[in-house]
Amino acid sequence: MKAIVIESGASEPELVMRDVTAPVVAPGQVKVRVHAASVNRADLAQRAGTHNPVAPGSAPVVVGLDAAGDVTEIGAGVDGVHVGDRVMALVAGGLSEDVVVDAAMAVPIPQAWSYAEGAAGILGLMTEHNALRTVGGLEPGESVLIHGAASAVGLQCVQLARYLGAGLIIATTRSDRSTDLLLSQGADHVVIVGTEGFADTVLALTDDRGVNVIIDHVGGPYLSDSVRCAALKGRLVSVGRLGGGQGMLDLEAVALKRLSILGVTFRTRDAREKASVVAAMRSEIDLDLEVLRPRIDRIMPWADARQAQDLLAENSHLGKVVLAVTEAGRR
Repeated sequence: MKAIVIESGASEPELVMRDVTAPVVAPGQVKVRVHAASVNRADLAQRAGTHNPVAPGSAPVVVGLDAAGDVTEIGAGVDGVHVGDRVMALVAGGLSEDVVVDAAMAVPIPQAWSYAEGAAGILGLMTEHNALRTVGGLEPGESVLIHGAASAVGLQCVQLARYLGAGLIIATTRSDRSTDLLLSQGADHVVIVGTEGFADTVLALTDDRGVNVIIDHVGGPYLSDSVRCAALKGRLVSVGRLGGGQGMLDLEAVALKRLSILGVTFRTRDAREKASVVAAMRSEIDLDLEVLRPRIDRIMPWADARQAQDLLAENSHLGKVVLAVTEAGRR
């Protein structure tokens, strides 16, 4: 079968389409014919060698973290998933003609969604539900601050926070081009972060109480201000580190506020833990609701995977960039 893999180039690693060995279904797994997969920040980091680096001499590494398509084969012991089901899943190597996933990871694509929307939605839904609800402990009526809210997963976080019954939702971004979009997705206020930071503005918006839950997709540069504007017994959840992984931490403020600082990632989760994330999300979220439909910036042919990654690196998109593996993935 064909897949997009990372290969050494003249000056940097490149993405090329190659023939690779087709995956074999094991007990408890299903095979999916992929129609679409999305482009994620981790894909850029992997190609650069900073995220799950490729060891010299190892087998080609297939790119991608998610996929959406049709179930074509069922392994022994699988219940609740059938050949022909439209599914979306978190899966390493999603940019392939076929992938194999544990049946517990195969999430039905809502009837109204396209394959492209399935690919665009699954990783963000899993990540942000886990960050907001499971790790961040968001309760109805609590306030939420979302950093990097104009990113694709940030937009999904705004949608989910509103869906889960959050009170005040404050979104931060670096420019005003996404303000109207963020407000339409459920944010109450959009804060444009400049050289003066954002803590004073957030405290003013909360009458100096601070926010209960902070979902941070930016990282180190925002750490100090995030602690400043966190509420008593607030929860600061680190999801991404677009701005870097190190920042100044006021431990006195952490102690006085009894602040919890938590992190989420899929890289250190085993199969059972990932399945529990899926189960928690599916138990609480009605994906058929229009308010949770992911926003797609554009759909590109999967042969243009490198151009799609470059587009992501330029930060010129608003929503997910999706790669169509088949004609069905374009719709």
